[in-house]
Amino acid sequence: CRDGEVGRELIRPHSPPAATAQVAAEEDPLRLSEGEQAWSLTLTSNSPDYVPLRTFKDGDLLDPGSDPLIALLGALSAPKEGERVVTRLLLRSLGPDWSQPYHERAFQQPVPQPRPAASPPSSQGAAGGPEPLALAVLAVVGLVAFKGWDWVQDGEILKAALLGVGVLGASIAGLWAWQRWKGGRDRVYDPALVKEKVSRAAFAAELQVIAILPPSGTEERARDLLGRAVAAYHHYDHPVGARFKDGRVKAVLPEPSIEPSPPGLFGKRSVLGVREVASLWHPPGARDESPLVGRSGARVLHPDQRSAGSGAPVGETVSGPARTVHFPEDLLRRHHLYVARTRMGKSTLMHHVVAHKLREKAAGRDGDAIVVIDPHADLVNGLLEEVPEDLVDRVRLIDLADESAFPGVNLLDTRVFSDRDRTADSVVRVARGLWEQWGPRMQSILEQSVKTLHEANTLLEPEDQYTILDGLRLLSDEGFRANVLACVDDQYLLDWWARDFGGWRREYRAEALAPVQTRLSYYASSKRARAILGQSRSTIDLRRTILDGGVLLVSTAQGTAGRDVAALVGASLLNLVDGVIRGQEGLPPERRRGALVVVDEMQSMPGVDYESMLSELGKYGASFVLATQSLAKLADLSETMQDTLLANVGCLCVFQVAGSDARHLVGELGRERVSDEDITSLPVHHCYVRATVGTERIPVFSMRVAKPEPGDPAMAARIRAASAAYTTSATEIAGRDAQAQERIKAYREGLEALARAAKGEDSP
Repeated sequence: CRDGEVGRELIRPHSPPAATAQVAAEEDPLRLSEGEQAWSLTLTSNSPDYVPLRTFKDGDLLDPGSDPLIALLGALSAPKEGERVVTRLLLRSLGPDWSQPYHERAFQQPVPQPRPAASPPSSQGAAGGPEPLALAVLAVVGLVAFKGWDWVQDGEILKAALLGVGVLGASIAGLWAWQRWKGGRDRVYDPALVKEKVSRAAFAAELQVIAILPPSGTEERARDLLGRAVAAYHHYDHPVGARFKDGRVKAVLPEPSIEPSPPGLFGKRSVLGVREVASLWHPPGARDESPLVGRSGARVLHPDQRSAGSGAPVGETVSGPARTVHFPEDLLRRHHLYVARTRMGKSTLMHHVVAHKLREKAAGRDGDAIVVIDPHADLVNGLLEEVPEDLVDRVRLIDLADESAFPGVNLLDTRVFSDRDRTADSVVRVARGLWEQWGPRMQSILEQSVKTLHEANTLLEPEDQYTILDGLRLLSDEGFRANVLACVDDQYLLDWWARDFGGWRREYRAEALAPVQTRLSYYASSKRARAILGQSRSTIDLRRTILDGGVLLVSTAQGTAGRDVAALVGASLLNLVDGVIRGQEGLPPERRRGALVVVDEMQSMPGVDYESMLSELGKYGASFVLATQSLAKLADLSETMQDTLLANVGCLCVFQVAGSDARHLVGELGRERVSDEDITSLPVHHCYVRATVGTERIPVFSMRVAKPEPGDPAMAARIRAASAAYTTSATEIAGRDAQAQERIKAYREGLEALARAAKGEDSP
């Protein structure tokens, strides 16, 4: 209709929300190509304005095949290649007062019309006398007959013939008028039907059915196609209400007019109520399948106006004219959780959030630190191209997939991981999540080893510090262990090594140490792990980066570095972030450094106390954006992880997920808004959003995550080149390995020399 948006709003309450799109001019089905020809007919309502066609409620159409629209879709499927049938519902609003003349009919009580008993035809009245009307008709007939005979006698044959024709025409017209008057007087409409129609908006309306055929098409073929569609529309005829009246078939040139034709001088307007319109045009039910129906799969929910203002631009509306969806600044300071199958768009959404924070930071409007930990590298690679010029010097990159240079991440570096007990707890929790075999004995051995090496590092120069890989020598080399323990003052640690470890029998010790040594040997034997975890001095001051409000981008690259190495580094860095943020507890709120911490595939980094972080770090200005492929994977981290996350996030974004996750998440989104089928049917990059802004939770809405704008590859290359200042080149790592090999070779040669000397002393 002319007021298209109003028409959609009137129909929408009677139909499930559906995605709409603008049709390009070249795809207009009414556009005729060269040689094509078109025939059309029009359907209108032939009853009084206040009488409706058949209408339906949602509950009436639950059974498959019960919707009359299916018959129409079947008729529209009949055209062959090169043919098409188009139906158009043309509407013009009649305004709010259209039904004022008919209101009294809505409250009339239906009175049955008495019908006289059948009796043989008679010209006698009820009292036995002749009826006046019959006498009048007979008198007129007699007069006309007498006059006609008189003209015949006078030879005026033409006058007599014209009189006869006139009398015949008048008789036919009178009979037609009598039948129309008699039928309208005898027909009684149900006041409930009238009330239903006159209590709602209505339109002047007509249905156009147009058949478009190729140059070889004929009018007979067009009539056949039009007839099928018209027959389908007659399913809407009401037995005691309005019915469709068929117009005549005519050749046409389709016009772009979107209003019904005027009724003309002697015509009658056709009026359809809003429920009739909704019955004639609506999406078929879920169980009614048709090749002509393209289903969106998921319900479309329109966003609140608060999502259309300022903030991070993250997507656009799904239906109607595209409108940018923003995450307000208040929402960005809350915890987020994104749940999606792989490659559904959660990393892209993270990209938009971080890119916005980078722009705000460069403009001086945001002083928070930004930490991104990405196990797949794609997110970090994209963000490197989004870094503004003003932030280049404040970005630190840790890329475990880079083979030309390696960042040094010493998990026992006392300058970075200053809290011994927290460091040991972090390493133990990560190991417990990664190592399949676990028990109290393994935990005790690993915990005391980490604490011992960390305590010894407090007395060493940064370049001489021990690493997690030195745990192997600590457990197996008595001389090395003695040197380390000489730097330890903690009496408990010394007692443990002397009493517990030293008191184990050789067989028991070998059995107890084997699992720990096996895991540490994995890291020591991996060139990449050794290059990263084996550097005595951490090459990046991660603590300073966070406290100064810098940007830390970490690509753990688990496909290249290995799952265990990636998880160990990622989890350890997250635990460091936890410690740095908690360390600000004693500062006044205005001096605390906020932080945005973004973790993709959070389930790939076990040993991180996400529950404590989300429930406690928000008060220190930290906000977390976490993503996972499945809620079920969170149970591997903690039995209560799922419930704790959902209870603490201010923004939940649900993309397409597995059915089991959908059944749980539908309760979080609201069963009255979406179903689990909606969630499992979401297209790629589409999601439902539940968010809290200010003090209110805004209604759940759907959006399409926008594609990132092309970045600047030169900026990414520049940051990677700058990372040489805080990484160790592969050549230098190889040189250190060569020196180590020389020391090992010299050590072995020394042992062999001692053995030969001892053998020479023992020989005669």
